[in-house]
Amino acid sequence: MYLEATICARRGALLLLCLSLVLPCAAPAQTPPSVVTGQYNTFRTSANLQEKTLTPANVSAGNFGLLFTQVVDQSIFAQPLYVPGLTIKKKVHNVVFVATLNNSVFAFDADKHQVPLWHTTLGTPAVIGFYTLPVAGILSTPVIDTSSNTIFVVTLTDESGSSVYRLHALNLLTGVEIANILIAAAVPGTGDDSQTTACVAANGGSVPAPCIPFIAGEQLQRPALLESDGSIYVAFGTLSGKEATTHYHGWLIGYTYSGNVFTPLAMFNTTQNATQTGQACSGTNPPANQCGHGGGIWMSGRGPAVDTTGIYMVTGNGGYGGPGTGNWAESVLRVDGTGVVDDSYTPTNYASLNAVDLDLGDAGAILFTSTNPNVQNLILSAGKTGIVYVMNRASLGGFGGEGPLQSFTATSKPCGTGPGQSGCYEIHSPAYWGSVNGTSMLYIWAYGDVMRVWDFNPATNQFQADANQGTVTAANYPGAGLAISSNGDNDGIVWAIVPTTNSNQSQGQGALYAFDASNVTSQLFASTDYWYATRFTIPTVANGKVYVPTSISPYPVTPKYTPALRVYGLLQTGAAHAAVKAPLN
Repeated sequence: MYLEATICARRGALLLLCLSLVLPCAAPAQTPPSVVTGQYNTFRTSANLQEKTLTPANVSAGNFGLLFTQVVDQSIFAQPLYVPGLTIKKKVHNVVFVATLNNSVFAFDADKHQVPLWHTTLGTPAVIGFYTLPVAGILSTPVIDTSSNTIFVVTLTDESGSSVYRLHALNLLTGVEIANILIAAAVPGTGDDSQTTACVAANGGSVPAPCIPFIAGEQLQRPALLESDGSIYVAFGTLSGKEATTHYHGWLIGYTYSGNVFTPLAMFNTTQNATQTGQACSGTNPPANQCGHGGGIWMSGRGPAVDTTGIYMVTGNGGYGGPGTGNWAESVLRVDGTGVVDDSYTPTNYASLNAVDLDLGDAGAILFTSTNPNVQNLILSAGKTGIVYVMNRASLGGFGGEGPLQSFTATSKPCGTGPGQSGCYEIHSPAYWGSVNGTSMLYIWAYGDVMRVWDFNPATNQFQADANQGTVTAANYPGAGLAISSNGDNDGIVWAIVPTTNSNQSQGQGALYAFDASNVTSQLFASTDYWYATRFTIPTVANGKVYVPTSISPYPVTPKYTPALRVYGLLQTGAAHAAVKAPLN
């Protein structure tokens, strides 16, 4: 006689004995992985390789859809973060953390709709007035230290009429602020906006003139925060739409955090000695001193990457001079933990990139590894030109020297025929699926293009076009924000946030797409519910759910949409499809 169930018995002090005649005993439940930093990891691959629930077989319009929404108080530019198994208010929750432009941080139960577990507001957000940024409170993705149950977040606040950046440490379980520090910095420099009087240093001391102070009102803190060895690093570019009218620099500012105290560690300015010579930067008619600053670190929200040798980032338009000059615009950089440049790569056509506002640093950097015995540690960078550069992390290539290992146009056509700056198909948010036993792949869905997939060949340390390319065009700026989920080398899905209406003057309506990562011609899902996409954001996939940040609808759009975290997942059998349509708020 065949039994239809598993027989489990315990005898005295013996361990649980499972005798399975037909069905095996269930394996112990495993804790799902956390997502504690932007782009899922500090290599910034935008990939979760431990997703065991969502597969190409079960993600479809009939089985997958909108589960619920959590309304928030302003647009969400930060990527949602996820930590399972937290005890909050005496109950265990899987928790998703959301930060907004209103300087708010929310902790929500990640699996069901309910009131926030906690909600903290950190001061009055600064008024920007730009069409996508009416205010700019928390713009970047925070970072979480699960060992100390601390979430770190940067705010831009209005304090007595002045814009001020602060780095905060909050208790992950309560939202209570533990500590904060005013972000301040100054470096020696003779750039066009240098001071002839001493500058106030980050530690309260002084930097002798000529010097360049950090001015919060001229900077925008867009890249995700980086936590490395107990230190927090914060990167800055320029205020949106102000590139040609205000002085600004790229900054990387770091702090150690110990004993609930922040201590200044790193102060790096990308263009501290830049002055205008020759052709002006960034646009056809910029002010005469445009190259006297610049080199912003914005990277479409991607955070600085890190390995055991240093911190990697990519800069935009501005002054370049190379080693010894203090000017590092249009460059891939590796700096040490104190902000000293150890290595760099700058394309030889950097001046022409400057002239037409083609930021090298649009998409930031992705670190990955190869099985090639000669060069194993690699980095790739992409930007507004649609070109991908692949470099050896041990020797980035300098300027006019050995150069990258590979550079290739990763879009359907080169510049001059597309919708972006100078007719380029701009790349903003690529994703990399690193395989252990198969082929690793790079996914790019550029502005105005279809999704394109590039297979990595470790024998040559180069990418080549995959046979399967997408069929849907990302017609609206800035193209698609991509993320990968997989169970190791299996069940890969490419997720994308795609603006479906023109967003050149505002946030556009958005859709969540899913494609089979092994064959992106196979579309698994496309949402049809009503919401507005946030520029340069990517979805967070964790434990069988997909968390999508959204933005306030532009005035006077009707119906008005209130920003919310939208949560997608597998629908219950027989669930009403009306659940897919969320309230219009």
